[in-house]
Amino acid sequence: MRIRSTILTALAGLSLLTAPSWAHRMHAGVTEIAVNERTQELEIIHRIYGHDLMVALDRTGLDAATFLATPEGLAAAGTYAGETFRMADTDGELLALSYVGAEADGEFAWIYFSAAIPARQASFIVDNDLLAETFDDQVMMTNLRFNSAVRTAMQGPGRRAPVRVRFSD
Repeated sequence: MRIRSTILTALAGLSLLTAPSWAHRMHAGVTEIAVNERTQELEIIHRIYGHDLMVALDRTGLDAATFLATPEGLAAAGTYAGETFRMADTDGELLALSYVGAEADGEFAWIYFSAAIPARQASFIVDNDLLAETFDDQVMMTNLRFNSAVRTAMQGPGRRAPVRVRFSD
């Protein structure tokens, strides 16, 4: 019995040492949206786990940093994010998002877009479905910084519908 307990303890300790190799357990990402004061455009920055992006793109055998350094990888990331993230103005008109690029930094993939600031800015509608079709438990937090205010939209399991984020009463 004591040998069995020692073996189980050793296995548990070994699993803790190898924990980073079995990847993260939570599927979560963050999108930051803010006005670039220099260009007077909205900047949209998505941060998701690179290996999760590779699963969504059906490229599981590739390293995210290597893939995103190729023209094919850049195009795939832009197409994917452009299809799974939408943003609309106060009246529900979709904003035209311009893909800027993507890169990997450590375990994260960063995907960049820009958009013109809409004329009416009382609220925005955010529909952030990045990785939701790939992982049932995916949670996306979208932070909007506008007119000196910050608002957050959360989308995840049981809350996939577009979210209206208000900046005026």
